[in-house]
Amino acid sequence: MEVLGTIISVIGLIVHIIQKVNQSSHGDTNTTYYTDTTYAVVHKFTPQEKLDNMNIDSLNICYKTAGISGFSIEKARRTLLNSYVQHDFYIDDVIIRQNCMYIKVMHAIPFNGGNKCYGASFSMNFMTVNDGVAVYGSKKINADEELVFKEIANELIKAVS
Repeated sequence: MEVLGTIISVIGLIVHIIQKVNQSSHGDTNTTYYTDTTYAVVHKFTPQEKLDNMNIDSLNICYKTAGISGFSIEKARRTLLNSYVQHDFYIDDVIIRQNCMYIKVMHAIPFNGGNKCYGASFSMNFMTVNDGVAVYGSKKINADEELVFKEIANELIKAVS
């Protein structure tokens, strides 16, 4: 009798294991699984770290200059971040250092393309002596990129005028 009870117990255990294996391989219809897709900010870059990542030393090609009387760098910053809307590119970040504004731009190639997956940095420098504003970017070998940079510089000057 004890042997029969042990056999029934072993068979019951095997059936239970097989059921659990089936549930795990086919999914249990009575259980809902949730995946946590929240992302915590691991590190927030300081303005100095952002400037280091922009590689500001390479911003040495002047793409556009203009004379703008009554220019205010803080007003230009607010204009670019808050109210400047452009379909051809968008401004990701603006950092001010004295009379210079560093601008991170996302754009497309060609200029009016839909996929804004290219990032570029520009500096907008204000020269108090002659009320001049100059937009600098990095040197581009590709003619299409250079044309896009000239268009962006032109739009930046128009926006802050």
